[in-house]
Amino acid sequence: MPFFEVNKLEKRYKDFTLSVSFTMEEGDFLTIMGPSGSGKSTLLSLIAGIEAPDSGTIMLGGRDITKERIQDRGIAMVFQDFSLFPSMNAERNIRFGMKEKDGKKQKELAEKLLELVGLSGYGKRSVSSLSGGEAQRVALARAIAAEPRMILFDEPLSALDPPMRKHLRSVIRSIHDSLGLTVIYVTHDTEEAFAISDSILVMNGGRSAAMKSAEELYRRPCDLFTAFFTGEGTAIPAHLIYENMEGSLFFRPEDATISEEALDPDAYPMHIILNDAEVVSADFAGAHYMLGLEYQGYPLLVETSVKPRKARVSVMILRQSVLNLE
Repeated sequence: MPFFEVNKLEKRYKDFTLSVSFTMEEGDFLTIMGPSGSGKSTLLSLIAGIEAPDSGTIMLGGRDITKERIQDRGIAMVFQDFSLFPSMNAERNIRFGMKEKDGKKQKELAEKLLELVGLSGYGKRSVSSLSGGEAQRVALARAIAAEPRMILFDEPLSALDPPMRKHLRSVIRSIHDSLGLTVIYVTHDTEEAFAISDSILVMNGGRSAAMKSAEELYRRPCDLFTAFFTGEGTAIPAHLIYENMEGSLFFRPEDATISEEALDPDAYPMHIILNDAEVVSADFAGAHYMLGLEYQGYPLLVETSVKPRKARVSVMILRQSVLNLE
């Protein structure tokens, strides 16, 4: 039996229905991604007990928690807006909700947790004096202090600047690894999800579109929605290359290269050759250029280290990297 299981969970609204099933093992780090309105926050609310499902079950550690009260589920939650108590200092916020009732032991544990999140000596700081990154680390320490069986993160880093987001996602992953926490993490940031997760659940229209590792999602997406949601890419009609083939051929920008000369397809059997593509744009991205091309009316994206000098180029796409998707 899996450590955590969401089985045929449904929540029906007037114009939206959430219907999802998935499992996790103890110690897993699962990230949930999806466009706005896909059901990410609704799913998290159902797991936490903030909302009640219309049908289905939620099992945690072999126990049915579907109808249990929020405080009885053994689940902690870290929010985007920190949700710290402004009248309490950092230490008191962390001590709130601790299972340990002895005041001296609470204080010692709070100090250890502050050290764990990189805030040694911050215990007496008022919440209002903390930066966004510091406040979120206090919120994380408070969640751990409750000794939950699972921690839910609802876009915890989205209000922070990019350097702080990168730093804190490393802190969260490091703490997860050191304590063996079971985590469900919601984000809209693909880079963040790829960097931090063991596996990723992609949602679309209230349903699970895919659940795989980051590398599998990027390299072997199951459909065009997942392919484009997890990174840049190109999709062209399959019949443009292979007669009578249905669907689309999808490839990533790094799986194609360009030549400023016309190419003989017979000389490159390992590649798909598209001659006479028009250069529409060339965006400098630091380590490379992202080229926007047009071939027979279809847009292409190609990554290249050098900006082309000519207005029309040939494109070489590695056949083994091309996927036939719907």
